[in-house]
Amino acid sequence: MSEAMTEEGVQQLVMAYQQYQAEAETLARQLSLSQMTMEELSRAVNTIEAIEKADPGQVMMVPIGSGSFLHATLASTSVVLNVGAGVSIEKPPAEAKEALTARKADVAAGSKKIADLMDKIRQEMEKIEGILQKAEAARGEGFV
Repeated sequence: MSEAMTEEGVQQLVMAYQQYQAEAETLARQLSLSQMTMEELSRAVNTIEAIEKADPGQVMMVPIGSGSFLHATLASTSVVLNVGAGVSIEKPPAEAKEALTARKADVAAGSKKIADLMDKIRQEMEKIEGILQKAEAARGEGFV
């Protein structure tokens, strides 16, 4: 890019910056959802671990969300696991925990990709900021 930047060039950079900014905001929301999903999967695994230690007929507190619990009598230690498309299957606790742990690893890998993409976008935004600052400084000196 030349030292002197046209008004059209500045406008194109501003538009690109705004597009990057919108993409970064969308990615930030996706990352937040991924983190909530990982937390939910962790809670599910922790609950299964507690159930593995329990015996059928035992009274226990079951988390129902938002820091709330209910007292329940454990009828079975098997876990009904959602496998997608509205289909659920019954699995032993160890298998359910393994499946949920694998899901969590997949979500974590997706989160890393999102975070890496956000870093690339931030770098591009910083480049544009630098170019715009130089253009503004040149305009102040009367070169543009």
